[in-house]
Amino acid sequence: MPTCTNCNGPITASGHAGRAGSVYCCFGCLRLGERSCARGRCDTGSKPGGVGLRLGLGVLVVGQSMIFGLALNLHDDVPLPVRAFTQWGIFAGTVLVALSLGGPLVRTAARELCRGRLTIEALFLLTMTGALCASLQAHVTGRGKVYFEVVSVLLVVYTLGKVIGARSKAAALASSRAWGDRLCACRLVDGTGDTRPLPVSEVRPGDVVEVHPGELIAVDGIIREGVGFMSEAVVSGEPFAVVRRPGDRVLAGSASFDATFRITATASGTEREIDRLLATVEEVRDKPLSLQGRADRLGRWFLPLVVCVALGTFTYWTFLTSLGWEAGLFNAMSVLLVACPCVIGLATPVVIWSAINRLAERGVIVKSGDAIERLATVDRVMFDKTGTLTEDRFALVDIETTATGDERAKLLGWLSLVQAQSNHPIAKPFAELPRPFARGEEPRVGSLVAVPGSGVVAELVEVNGTRHEIKIGVGEWIGAPSGRTLNGGEGKVVCVARNGVLVAVASLVERLRDSTPQALAHFAQLGLSVEVLTGDATERAESLGLSHARGGMLPDDKRAAVEGGRVLFVGDGINDASALAVAHVGVALSSGTDLAVSAAPVTLYSADLRTLPWAVELSRDAVRAVRLNLARAVAYNLIGMALAASGVLHPVVAALLMVVSSLTLIFSSTRVGILAKPQAASNSPFPSVEGGIWRGVGLAFTHAAAFALQGVVFLLLLVSLREPLAATLTLIVFALTGIALACLWRRYAAPHGVDMCFGMLTLGNLGMLLGWWADNGFAALHDHGCCACVEAMRGGVRKPWMWVGMVVFANVAMRWFGKFPATTGCHSIAMLTGGNVGMVLGMLAGGCCAAQFPTAYMTAAVASNFAGMTVGMLAGMLAGTWLCERLYAYFLTK
Repeated sequence: MPTCTNCNGPITASGHAGRAGSVYCCFGCLRLGERSCARGRCDTGSKPGGVGLRLGLGVLVVGQSMIFGLALNLHDDVPLPVRAFTQWGIFAGTVLVALSLGGPLVRTAARELCRGRLTIEALFLLTMTGALCASLQAHVTGRGKVYFEVVSVLLVVYTLGKVIGARSKAAALASSRAWGDRLCACRLVDGTGDTRPLPVSEVRPGDVVEVHPGELIAVDGIIREGVGFMSEAVVSGEPFAVVRRPGDRVLAGSASFDATFRITATASGTEREIDRLLATVEEVRDKPLSLQGRADRLGRWFLPLVVCVALGTFTYWTFLTSLGWEAGLFNAMSVLLVACPCVIGLATPVVIWSAINRLAERGVIVKSGDAIERLATVDRVMFDKTGTLTEDRFALVDIETTATGDERAKLLGWLSLVQAQSNHPIAKPFAELPRPFARGEEPRVGSLVAVPGSGVVAELVEVNGTRHEIKIGVGEWIGAPSGRTLNGGEGKVVCVARNGVLVAVASLVERLRDSTPQALAHFAQLGLSVEVLTGDATERAESLGLSHARGGMLPDDKRAAVEGGRVLFVGDGINDASALAVAHVGVALSSGTDLAVSAAPVTLYSADLRTLPWAVELSRDAVRAVRLNLARAVAYNLIGMALAASGVLHPVVAALLMVVSSLTLIFSSTRVGILAKPQAASNSPFPSVEGGIWRGVGLAFTHAAAFALQGVVFLLLLVSLREPLAATLTLIVFALTGIALACLWRRYAAPHGVDMCFGMLTLGNLGMLLGWWADNGFAALHDHGCCACVEAMRGGVRKPWMWVGMVVFANVAMRWFGKFPATTGCHSIAMLTGGNVGMVLGMLAGGCCAAQFPTAYMTAAVASNFAGMTVGMLAGMLAGTWLCERLYAYFLTK
């Protein structure tokens, strides 16, 4: 799969072509990538034609166009010459913005449509075409409103979203070949014993290479000559430097501390262990972003629906009404206008890259948005031990000396002076020992010689000229008794001799990071099990208080342990690279090797491991926000299209709603992670409402009161019910029924669908009746005992406030006044989208069916219409929720 020249991310479509054969994944990367010059970075963004200048010009044009366009659409008394001149000016500004910003959008949409792919660009293009056609038709004929500025708004929103996303990606991604480049050359020993530089790719089995102290070993092989300390922590996980002698096997990536080695290669320079790990890294980096893919699938499903609704609207108003093709075309274009894909297009990138910025503020650098979703779905956590859970240095836990008192203090001061002259990892903790010497009386180190594989020999000269030989190293070399250990044999034992006599034995162990215990406890609170994978001995991990540890793990063992599950793996060495690459989420510490950092999609630049469980919580919050944004987008578009198709949604309101919805989404998305709180593992965007006995009583009382108030509204609507006996019976029946239903609902458990229906019967119906009353001018229905009055009432039930009241009160009931929480995230989203659409359609269908039964009595007509709309509302809500739940389960979890 090709990768982007700018951000190294995978290109899932055909991409955008740049100069010199470069290809980019999006328009934003095209802008950033093409700013690179032959001699380095050069700032062309300020030049004429740069995207920054063109985007700024687009924002200016949009602002002015919206002001003048709104003024013209709201005032019909503007003189025709002034109106025509202003509209032509707005049109000219729209053409200018389209020429400046529309090229990449049109090219991408056309290219992908030719390939049979329906992307978000096609949605933008279709909406802009509809708005432009409707505006041109209204402008030419002189009938209707003109909305040229909508095209400019859509282009600015699209371009701004792409540029913001590209900048975030460019800041987060890095090269994956850095470590391999450090191992691309070696020093070959020829037949005469001389050495010459050679690319490691030309090394063949049997060749001999030479490695000097402080250098990395570039080949896999067997030591032929040399004895000394070697660091293999990044290869095997062994925290201590080890002695390697002729015949020992070494891997590329190890480092020589203090000796020159000659190594016979056992594999070619392109078939090393490091090469296999790098191949795994490159393979994993080609994975596409699944969250954006889901948005694209939703867009591909949404586009045909928009086209079908627009065609149906045009057909209905043209052929089934007397208004003609002009009304049909205008209403069809209104459907395309209100069906703005801005929210669908921005729902994923705005949230994801906002979350990435929040993580970066805490030192967590994410290389792709896909890692956010993966972090949100992990169910296990595995850690490497050495350098990850432990600090990258040793701790001196105990030191036994033959001297006591002041003599012991002086001996420890000598050790500090000697080891301060060495850069060996073992020497660092000794160098921090206190030095109890007065000013001018501190001894000096006359000489220091490192003995490969053994230790160091130093000559210490006191102020009075007395010289001492200090040897620090392994027990065999010092001459210590065999088996000399401290603290039960845990840790690394270092012996010290003064003038040939053993005077001290020290024990060094690894030390847990201060944040490790709290991080592990926080993961446990999130319901995530934790396991430690280490190349070290299991006993060493357990001695640090790390339970559930598996020791002696080779790189392939670690890879096998994390493969196939939703595992969060945290490591820092070469031996962790393959596991970091294949894990569900790999997190590398920035203090680790370049290969580990390149392999992992997430890098932790903070030493505080407590950031990791916080990152999991933030990612869960971000994924919930993406799903909720998509749900809001679908609900807005479906309801807006329904109202536009019916001709009741004014285009001015549609344009304002489109802008407000986009701004609201951007604002809410950028708030992700600002007030981070511990979250449960549930994917539901609704919190549980079960909060104790008083909470339950309060909910039951609210539902009972809502049902009782319906009787009051019926009295306000129907004059015939205001007789004393009828009014009393009505109020008593509604009050007692509400109390009985609330008690049953409070006492017995029921499926979530019953909980939804109960909220509709109480709060939902109350909102519908209040809207019905508002549609009638807050007055009683006119009842003069004639069929015409009844028919007029039945025609009035389609007025908007009844629908608005029902939808608002019903959603309040579902959001805050339910007894049982939603079972899954998909169900919650479907309840807010398909459930709302189903309620509106069901209520309309139920009212129409009830109107088929003739009656001359207003009370009977109201009762039948109310019952029909209630049944339709409940049936539509359940059906719409069920259908959308399955659609979202496919689009959001596939």
